[in-house]
Amino acid sequence: MGQHSSSQHYSLPFESYISPPLSYGSQVHVYGIATGDRFEINLTNNRGDIILHVNPRLNDRQLILNSAPGGNWGNEECKPLMISRGQQFNIIIMVTPQSFKVAVNNQYAADFNYRIPFNAAENVTIKGDVALSNMQIYPGVSQYGKPWQFIMETPIPINMFPGRVFNINGRSNNNASRFEFNLLTGLNHGADVAFHLNPRFDQREAVRNSCQGGGWGAEEKQGGFSLQPEQQFDIQIICFPEHYQVNCNNQAWFTFRHRIPYQYVQALQVKGDVTVSSVQVM
Repeated sequence: MGQHSSSQHYSLPFESYISPPLSYGSQVHVYGIATGDRFEINLTNNRGDIILHVNPRLNDRQLILNSAPGGNWGNEECKPLMISRGQQFNIIIMVTPQSFKVAVNNQYAADFNYRIPFNAAENVTIKGDVALSNMQIYPGVSQYGKPWQFIMETPIPINMFPGRVFNINGRSNNNASRFEFNLLTGLNHGADVAFHLNPRFDQREAVRNSCQGGGWGAEEKQGGFSLQPEQQFDIQIICFPEHYQVNCNNQAWFTFRHRIPYQYVQALQVKGDVTVSSVQVM
């Protein structure tokens, strides 16, 4: 899985081809500084459709969302806007099964339900009162979110960015003692462990840690123990700019602040007394 990135400080209007095509979990990240009242980010195709129109209007403090099949505008959807003129901002657009999710400055802002299928989008265009400093397109999950197949202890290649979600469904084995999920900085033996989640049934603790250069850091154990032996579980790991959020069976469990930058994460590994039925990445 790769990413598309563009160099710093581009001229406007800006246009970039979307490759690979959008799929569930795909994200478009836009970074810049608003220089005037309004600018726009559009997901378009070569047939004249605007699949998604994201239009910050600073004077009105509104975020306008819309689409335009064949160039014909639909009904605007308006949300509060938290962008200040002259200050750095980021806007994230994420593809989900029902809608585009939009975040502004790493805070959820809006859902825009599809009016045109998201995979009709072929280009990202940006124009208006903005100094554009960076734009990145992160690929989603191939085969539209089908679970990944993997072998226990064999690292799965992944990329990591804010908003990336891992859903791990499984069951602890009979007489389970411990298992672990590791986010690794490489596929090779001896890679650093950016995030180590180690549920221990024998101690009723969920230990979190990291390992750099072969040396383990300080363990974190707060948050209680949410698992039961031989019962199905659904563990969700969400990447935020400053930390990982971990949920268990739809309940918030704990956070783990990044000790190794999330950008360094290249693989997910599962080990121990556990049977994993699926890993889905969004």
